[in-house]
Amino acid sequence: MEDGYIPVVSEECDNVSYTEQVCGQRALPYAVVELPKVELCVGDGPCVGNDLGECSTCSTAMTRCVWVIENKDATGTGTWTVAANFTLGDSGFNREPISQTIGPNQTGTFDFQQIYQVNYPVTSAECHLAVSDAPIIDDCHEETRTKVECQNVTIQELVQTEVCE
Repeated sequence: MEDGYIPVVSEECDNVSYTEQVCGQRALPYAVVELPKVELCVGDGPCVGNDLGECSTCSTAMTRCVWVIENKDATGTGTWTVAANFTLGDSGFNREPISQTIGPNQTGTFDFQQIYQVNYPVTSAECHLAVSDAPIIDDCHEETRTKVECQNVTIQELVQTEVCE
C-alpha cells in the first residue's frame, strides 16, 4: 500500500452580511390642530371688537380661522401649503394659500381672515381650510442585508492505493 494525496474540490457556502443604501420618497407625517374660529364685529361704533353673535347691529365683520400643523417626522424638514375658502350665503372668497417650511418636530401656524358685509339676520362666514400641498422628501437610509456566497475550496485528500509488484 502506498499513501498519496489527490486534490478534491468542494463548494463551501456562508451567509455574508453587507450594508446597502436604500433610497426612495416618502410623505412626511403631520398633525393638524384647528384653533377655535373667531368672529368679530369690525365696523359700527359700539360693536367694534365684540363677538359677532353679541351684536345684532354690526354691518362689517371679520372671520378668522387658524390651523397649526406639526411636522411629526424626527429628521425631515418640509413645506406645507394650506388653502382657505370662506363662504357667506351664495358668496365665496378664496384666500391666497400660505406655505411654510416646518422643521422636524416643529409647528407652523396658518392664519386666514376675511372681512365682509354682514347679512341680516346676522350670520358669519364659514371657513374651509385644506392642505393643498404636503411635502414628499427623498429618503435614504442604510439597510443591513444577508446573502449567501459560495466558493470552490480545494483540499488535499489522503488516498491509499494498492501497489502490485
